[in-house]
Amino acid sequence: MNRMILSGAVLGLTASVGMAQVVSFTGDVSASAEMTGANFSGSLEYVHVAGEIGRLSIELTNITPLNVSGFLTGFIFRSDASSNSIDALLDFADPASFLNTGPQLGGGFGTFEGGAALFGSFLGGGSPAGGLAGGQSGTFDFFISSDSAATLTSADFIGTSESPGLLVRFRGLSGGGSDMVPVPAPGGLALLGLGGLGGLGGLLATRRRR
Repeated sequence: MNRMILSGAVLGLTASVGMAQVVSFTGDVSASAEMTGANFSGSLEYVHVAGEIGRLSIELTNITPLNVSGFLTGFIFRSDASSNSIDALLDFADPASFLNTGPQLGGGFGTFEGGAALFGSFLGGGSPAGGLAGGQSGTFDFFISSDSAATLTSADFIGTSESPGLLVRFRGLSGGGSDMVPVPAPGGLALLGLGGLGGLGGLLATRRRR
């Protein structure tokens, strides 16, 4: 399903979700591209909405040490469980300076299927000042289109140590450096179940009121 079809399809959807699961994580600095010490913490939650549509909610916090400094300027993700590739459309971003990326290359980490970044470019340049500084957090919601939408889970967007499902970009680090930090392998994650639509609906309603 292409992005134009996805945009139209989500307009009239009403979520009918069963059990949702939040996955909490901290970045794997030992597997980062440049070993700068830049890092993040966060959580993600995937829920099936209807048919071939799901919703992915991601929260990220820049926990980079003060001596490293810099900004979290983007992230990209992929699913390792769907038999076909997914289409992702950014529906909400706080901060609003993060734009939909579409499919992007993650350097040596491979190709990813969706994400959000400054200027809509994960590896792009420009000033990093619109990103998340140390201690700041962002929240992002995506509509996901896939033939496997009904069977995808939150953990499917984590991937493996060899093929991480989430990759975070940092720029403007001390000395002008940058880095890419993956989410850790599934064994290092915390899972939290949320029953029904109430947990998700309350979370999204809180975001809309910001």
